[in-house]
Formats: sequence, C-alpha cells, structure tokens
Amino acid sequence: MAKRDYYKALGVPKGATEEDIKKAYRKLARKYHPDLNPNSQQSEDRFKEISEAYENLSDPTKRSNYDTYGDPQGPGVTPPGFSSGNFSGFDFSGGIDLGNLFGTQIQRSGPERGSDLVHSVRLGFAESFRGTKLTIGVQRSESCAPCQGTGDTLAQKKTCAQCKGQGRFQSRNFLFGGMQLCSTCEGRGYTAPSCSVCRGQGKRPKQETLTIAIPPGVDEGSRLRVAGKGEAGHRGGGSGDFYLQISIDPDPRFDRKGNNLYVSLPVSFSEAALGAKIEIPTPEGVTTLKIPPGIQTGTKLRVKGQGMPIMRSEQRGDLFAEIHVVTPTIQDERSKDLLRELAELNDASTRNERDQFYA
Repeated sequence: MAKRDYYKALGVPKGATEEDIKKAYRKLARKYHPDLNPNSQQSEDRFKEISEAYENLSDPTKRSNYDTYGDPQGPGVTPPGFSSGNFSGFDFSGGIDLGNLFGTQIQRSGPERGSDLVHSVRLGFAESFRGTKLTIGVQRSESCAPCQGTGDTLAQKKTCAQCKGQGRFQSRNFLFGGMQLCSTCEGRGYTAPSCSVCRGQGKRPKQETLTIAIPPGVDEGSRLRVAGKGEAGHRGGGSGDFYLQISIDPDPRFDRKGNNLYVSLPVSFSEAALGAKIEIPTPEGVTTLKIPPGIQTGTKLRVKGQGMPIMRSEQRGDLFAEIHVVTPTIQDERSKDLLRELAELNDASTRNERDQFYA
C-alpha cells in the first residue's frame, strides 16, 4: 500500500511552518467537516485524510519520523491506512477547539437583548440643586415591525428539512457526538428568506428625542435610566436601556459630601472672642448664623435642612459652617498695647494649659 503524502493532503510544502500547517488544517476542516456536509461520503473521507495528516504533522516527533523514515511511528512500522469505520485512533482537534472552529456556522442565533446606550451630560450646581429637564437627541435602533425583530420574512417560513423543525440533530461521529445545532436553520427549526425591510438585520435605525427629568439633588456620577431606549435586540430580544451619566460643575462656595454642604467661614479675632451674627451663603441665598463667644478654629456649626435635596424625597441634607479664626496683623502701637493688656487679663488659663506639657 502506498504511503500517504501528508503534506499534499494539507496542501502545504514540506518545509511548512507549524503555523502554516495549522492554518491549512483549519481551512480544510471548515470545508469538509461531516456535520456541514451531511450524506457526503467524499467529504467524510477527505476530512479523515486531512485530520490524519494534521495529527502527525503537528506533532514534532511524528513529523520528524515521517520526514526521515516515511512513517510517523518511526522505522520498522507499517503506516496504518484508514479504518473503514469511524474516526477512532485520531485526535482531530490537534489543540484546536473545533467547537469554536465551527461556532460561527452552527451557533444558535436566538433572541438577545440589545446593548445599552450611555450619554454624558454636565450640569451646573444650581441645576443639580433645583432639578431640570433635558431634551436629548439619540441615534438608536428599533425592532423591525414587519419581521418582529427576527430578520426573517415570517409569512414565508418553512419547517427546516434538515432537522425536521427540531433545531438540532444527533451527530454521527464520536468527536462531535451528542445533539448538534442545525447549521441549516441556525437552531431555529425553520428557514425563511431575509426580511426585505431590514435586510435580515431585525432592526432599523431611528433618530429619537428623549425628554429626561433630572431630580433635585442629583450628584456627581449619578446615572439616570430610561428603560427600553437602548439598541434594539437581536431576533426579537428586548431593547437595551438608555443611561444618562451626570457630571456637575462645582460651586466654589460649597464643598459637597453626600447630601450635606460645607462652607469655610472666616471670623475675626473679636467675633470669635465676643460672639457675633454672620451671614453665610446657602444654595438659595443667605442665612444668618449665630457665632457663640469663645469659638475656636475648626468648630463646625450646623444649619439643619439647608443642604442638598435628597433625591426622590421631601428631605434635605444639612449645611455646615467650619470656623476659621483670622489672627490680626497689628501695626500700630495703640492696638499692641490693648492686646498686651488683654493678654494680662485673659491668657492665664491658656498659659496654665501649656505649662502642663512640661509638668
């Protein structure tokens, strides 16, 4: 029996690289695989031939023996011929995932949800406080009405003759044994011409205008969802959603933390010592804050309910004023004398506290 020419079987030269051999095998395997060529003995035989060739040429030891002795098993061994039965004795995969190799041809194309759309928008601080409405133009897709998103001409669909409407069939070889998706109908159980309206896509482009209410109190990084306004689904699957991604320009007067606002409030030496009433900013204007006598730097005074609105509620956060006592720069002698006199009268307790550091 004549020895088989494995290089000729794969259509590659004797000096072909490992990658060349793999590419040739993949190309031929796609063409001659039995599941894609049912009832063709010629294709089955050809597939056996290229699989045997790839099994031996992809193995460095077997390839070396084949090149040297004409037999992948080495000297003194008669090269085996094809068995008359199934593919037993050969590892047709050769490290290649044949499920992935044929996946694009026999993978079921069932309903799939459409992808989401995300649109970014920047608001001013006042808009985030009061809330607002935005009108946004969106380029999206919608399900094709005539074919109900399937991409098929439903009035002309017929039961698949290959799988008898089951969408799958029993594979005939052990490697791909079990139930296989029908490549003729892609697992749907029927065949039909492509929809002439959407050309088989199942969806059509649509320019849509969305009016979106921005609730008061919306924060940086918030995402507002509009259900069903994303891309159309595949083969009748539901549409994705539309998301509005919020960014907010800060107000230099306020530092926002959650629903609370913070202001930095400078007070004079005398105001801190004697107490005072000082106007502070709020998101809606100003309010008067009472400063108690003897207040210290770092003290936070709370104004309840003057912070940001809490989204989708009637409540609001709080406003906090953080005190910073400003030490005066004294230039004239009269002021210096007054401060020295003040120090003699009032600084004893402070000196006593400081002296405890060295006790």
